[in-house]
Amino acid sequence: MATIDSYVEPSRLYRYRSLDEFNRELDAIETGYLFCAAFTTLNDPMEGNFSSSRNLRKSENYHAVREAILSNKSRIGMCSFSEVHNHELMWAHYADQFRGICVGYNFSKLRRHLPEGLSFVRMFYNETEPVIHRSKKSIDDQARMILSYKSYKWLYEREWRMFAPLGPALYGNTASVTSIYLGSRITANHRAEMMNRLRRLNIKTYSMAVKKYAISFKRDSRS
Repeated sequence: MATIDSYVEPSRLYRYRSLDEFNRELDAIETGYLFCAAFTTLNDPMEGNFSSSRNLRKSENYHAVREAILSNKSRIGMCSFSEVHNHELMWAHYADQFRGICVGYNFSKLRRHLPEGLSFVRMFYNETEPVIHRSKKSIDDQARMILSYKSYKWLYEREWRMFAPLGPALYGNTASVTSIYLGSRITANHRAEMMNRLRRLNIKTYSMAVKKYAISFKRDSRS
């Protein structure tokens, strides 16, 4: 049987964040943690949907397998990243209509400082939901496979997903954060406090400029 290998990984990953909970977001950066939520809290109501194959539905343990997968899914924490920091739809949907921020991470440093047992997957986008078959794979593996699928309509997100226990995943090393991109509509108070607090961590900040139908970023001189 042929193997599946992956030779390419991103050097940077990004998280778009609203500043509705300003101190919480800054504390996460300063402390060095990522919050991992249940799939039911995510904005896509199709998250976690799946179908069962005919062979599985005919098996004696079908209901037990299905219930075990449903239970396992609810215990998996997830944290979402993107490969890009300059996608307008992402800024609109996940960074409070350009009033938030986008946090850039050094992917290799981040992985190095996260606890053992956490994993990253690049999301698979498809026209139909995943199908569960009769399999020797563990219930946990099947649940994670389901949570690695999204509708192809979300393809623009270019998402990577981290699986971890529910709650904060501590990485501690603030050097894992390489940059913070500030939305064009960020408030003056949020901008000033953020730049002041991040300067102590030597984290670069970049301000967004909007020109016609394009956005660009310029490094802040005081960062």
